[in-house]
Amino acid sequence: MMLVLSAIVIIAVVVYFSFFYFQRRYAHEIALQKEEINKFTGSTVQEQLQDAEKSKLAGETLSHFEETKQDYRYMVNHDMPEILERLDELSVSNERYRFFEVGRELKLIEAKIIAAQKLELQTKKELTALKRSNSEHQKKIKELEKKYQNLRKTLLAKNFSYGPSIDQLEDRLASIEKTFDTYTKTALGGDYIKSSKILNELTKETVQLEKMLKAIPPIYRNLKNVFPVQLKEITAGSQQMQGQGYRFKDDPAKKITELKNLVAESIIGLTKLETVEAANYDQKIDQGINQLYDELEAELKARAHVEKGQQTFSQFVKHARSNQHELLLELDRLNQNYTFNHNELAEAQELEQQLKTIEEDLATFKKDVTKEAVVYSEVLAKRNKQTEQLRQIEKKQTQIGNSVQDLWQEEQAARNAVKEFDLEIHRLKRDLEKLHLPGLSKEYLDYFYTVSDEIEALSVSLEKTKINMEEITKALLDVQADLDALSEKTNDIVDSSALTERVLQYANRYRVRYPEVAQAANEAYALFNQKFDYAASLEKIATAVDKVEPGAYKKIEDGYYHTQNGKEQE
Repeated sequence: MMLVLSAIVIIAVVVYFSFFYFQRRYAHEIALQKEEINKFTGSTVQEQLQDAEKSKLAGETLSHFEETKQDYRYMVNHDMPEILERLDELSVSNERYRFFEVGRELKLIEAKIIAAQKLELQTKKELTALKRSNSEHQKKIKELEKKYQNLRKTLLAKNFSYGPSIDQLEDRLASIEKTFDTYTKTALGGDYIKSSKILNELTKETVQLEKMLKAIPPIYRNLKNVFPVQLKEITAGSQQMQGQGYRFKDDPAKKITELKNLVAESIIGLTKLETVEAANYDQKIDQGINQLYDELEAELKARAHVEKGQQTFSQFVKHARSNQHELLLELDRLNQNYTFNHNELAEAQELEQQLKTIEEDLATFKKDVTKEAVVYSEVLAKRNKQTEQLRQIEKKQTQIGNSVQDLWQEEQAARNAVKEFDLEIHRLKRDLEKLHLPGLSKEYLDYFYTVSDEIEALSVSLEKTKINMEEITKALLDVQADLDALSEKTNDIVDSSALTERVLQYANRYRVRYPEVAQAANEAYALFNQKFDYAASLEKIATAVDKVEPGAYKKIEDGYYHTQNGKEQE
């Protein structure tokens, strides 16, 4: 029972203090909200609105100001008193512990006060902007008025610099000044919104006029003074050069007429203030005139180069022709006896055609010079290419000549090689005959006759009326390789047969005591005399002897080669 009573007392105490806490908290929030509302009463916005009302406003600016003023004053005179009244009611509800109602309403009131503060801030910005607009437009009016006076002075003082554009420029300036008057009246009348729109358009037109005043004088100066003088100079220069025998790829007179027409069109464009088109024409005319100057200068320089290098070029052509004549004679002579394998004749004929074309161009040039029908810049360009072509022709002539000039030496070397091959194979044959062997294996004889036939075929190829040295050279290498192999096979037979005879003689001392030696000797004799396999015969008897007397074969072999080396040194 005591626990229950204690719990009730604790709950009562908690509830009491909770009521006390919320009551004090909401009373404090209500007081803060009232302070925020009282700030609107002391705000300077009211004074700013009164000052703005005294200003001269009109049109869209006046309408916007009236709307701003009404919104703010309605908020201060109507919304704020209602909120204050509602806060007083909430104070009473708070005393009566209606905390849920008070909390809910305070949140709504807080949102309204924040919205009112935003409205006040926006109103201040608009009033500040209104005041600034008045000041800025006053300043802009003075600036523009001074600028237009200066533009008027410029047109009056330098009207000669604008040529046919002056009337249109003055009309354009008059139109801008008329718009300026409208802007001034609108701004001074207080309609800053409308005057700002007029000012934007006025600024664009003024900037455009200033660009024209800057762009036109240099364009007109070129059209009036520079281009005509240059075209007159080019006309006189081209006529004088034509009288001296110069010719051009394109007719200068035609180009000069086209440029004069562009000058006339550009002047018409300036009359209409078409400055962008006039600037494009100006650039195009300037480029055209510079190109004509370059063409005249190019022909003057080209003629000097061509005339200065004429003798050298002619000698170069003659030298290449002389080389070509000798090359063709040499190829014709060698072609009687040798086959060419690297298109030497075809390449020489191609060089011949190139050289003929250059000679024909040279002949045509000499004729055209007498007729005064030479465009020297074209001739110089062709000469430069042909000079390099002649260098390549002579380089190729040398390459072709070098590739065929050694054919005779190669033939003699091949004949000597065949003689050496023939001597070598006969020497190998004699070396075998000296041994008086019982015979030779079919494999060796086939290889011997193959090499012999190859040497004979080489000899026959060299006796043909027209020989192919490339094929012969390849065959020489093949025969040399086969002959080396035959020599090695022959030496093997010579050494194997001689060593077999020595080992068989040495084996006689063991035939009685060692039956296996006698058996090996019999088999070795059979291999030697019947099958002519001297290497196998040697291996058979040498193996048997080494078994009964280790190292015996090595001793016999060393003695044999020592004797052979002695004979070679003698």
